[in-house]
Amino acid sequence: MKNILALLTSALFLSVVLTLSHALLRAAALYTPFALPWFIRVAPALLLYGVVFIAYTFLLKYFDISLLYPIYTAISIIGVSLVGIAYFGESFTYSKLIGMTFLLLGISLISL
Repeated sequence: MKNILALLTSALFLSVVLTLSHALLRAAALYTPFALPWFIRVAPALLLYGVVFIAYTFLLKYFDISLLYPIYTAISIIGVSLVGIAYFGESFTYSKLIGMTFLLLGISLISL
């Protein structure tokens, strides 16, 4: 149980950082490329990608890639979808909800 909690906590950390980096890039897309407001959003997004890369590399010493990668990727996909809906006014549809549900179900089956 302790190892599962550590795995889920690690995956959640990676997911949150990755989701935030995607949100920053989405926000940057609203500005002219290479203008100051664009750089203000792209630079931290790249830094966050670096954090994910380094943390993921470190965490692979402790967790199976076949578990960590699918879990953090699925949570990131759900997080990006929710950020898109909540902050960028993207549409919420039942098909998105069903897709998120299947992602969680699939990850649960992989993790058994």
